[in-house]
Amino acid sequence: MKIGIDIRTINKPKSGVGYYVTNLIRKFQEIDQDNQYLLISNNGAYEQEFRDLPNFEHCATHVSNENHIIGDLWESFYLPNFLKRKHVNVFHGPAFMIPLRQASTRLVVTIHDIVAYQRPKTVPLKYAMYMRLLIRMVAQRAHRIITPSQSTKNDLIERLGVAEGRITVIYEAVSPFFVPPSPGTSFEAIKAKFGIRDRYILFTGNLEPRKNLARVMRAFDLARKKLGGQYQLVICGKKGWLYRDIIETFERLKGDGDIVLTNYVAEDELRQLYQGSDLFLFPTLYEGFGLPVLEAMRCGVPVITSNISSLPEIAGGAALLVNPLDVEDIAAAIARLVGDAALARELRNKGLRRAESFSWTDTARQTLEVYRSVL
Repeated sequence: MKIGIDIRTINKPKSGVGYYVTNLIRKFQEIDQDNQYLLISNNGAYEQEFRDLPNFEHCATHVSNENHIIGDLWESFYLPNFLKRKHVNVFHGPAFMIPLRQASTRLVVTIHDIVAYQRPKTVPLKYAMYMRLLIRMVAQRAHRIITPSQSTKNDLIERLGVAEGRITVIYEAVSPFFVPPSPGTSFEAIKAKFGIRDRYILFTGNLEPRKNLARVMRAFDLARKKLGGQYQLVICGKKGWLYRDIIETFERLKGDGDIVLTNYVAEDELRQLYQGSDLFLFPTLYEGFGLPVLEAMRCGVPVITSNISSLPEIAGGAALLVNPLDVEDIAAAIARLVGDAALARELRNKGLRRAESFSWTDTARQTLEVYRSVL
């Protein structure tokens, strides 16, 4: 079997989808010497991320996946003929997109979420309208759909009427790079770099409405009256879209550095920030998977997250769940976890076990099964 995979999402700075593709390919290279792979990139990612193996071929294109006009035309009109010339049996679009024109190649797509349907007001209007059209067409065209959670599968069935049998749930996992800190690890250097005084609560995610950051900051402001001024809220993430309200809330509530915006941080710094935090706060409005929850758990950090979308499914009883629309509920959970050492220890231990139950090897093997199933 010859498998084509679009790896153009492996850009820098990496997004969640970029990490998904990277870890998937790495595992294919470990466990599969039988099938042939054609990896399509637009930034030399093959040389940077993966080994040079005889059953892996690389093709570079100058067409970015972020250019939705040129990129989508390239995907639907040029790519099918290219895949045919390369004798590709199965093509996997791991970031929503596959060719929409008739092709001889069998098509597998990963749809991570349908935020444009579920939370349309959290994305720009034109983007929401375009993504709604695109996802509907992709869901109709694909021979098999992969989702990272049962929650997203249910969304596709309920919102788009996709037949249940065409969807396979394959959980993602955490990079082995994320681990608990070694005894005696010092975090003074990373704290100094980002203006962190001592103890802190961590949030990671782009500055955009879906991440619920205005309520996160208001909840922290409400809770810190009970925390005795000991804690800061550290928010790691670059500006996304529709972030004006987030920045205005930050300027109003930041106090004397009590709330810190780090902008994007590299993976090694992110691990340190996870490890040094007292708790991880992630009450977002909608997630298809919620990888940061598992990253925090794998670093030994107790987690507060939302009681909606995929987050209860991924947390699996190893986190405090809150109503993300209720600032007082979020604030109460912060105060409770900070003030209850036994609860924090219990969630830390449960979280470590929960994170270990997700495996990229399992993800890769199950994905290969999906490829075989469409032939």
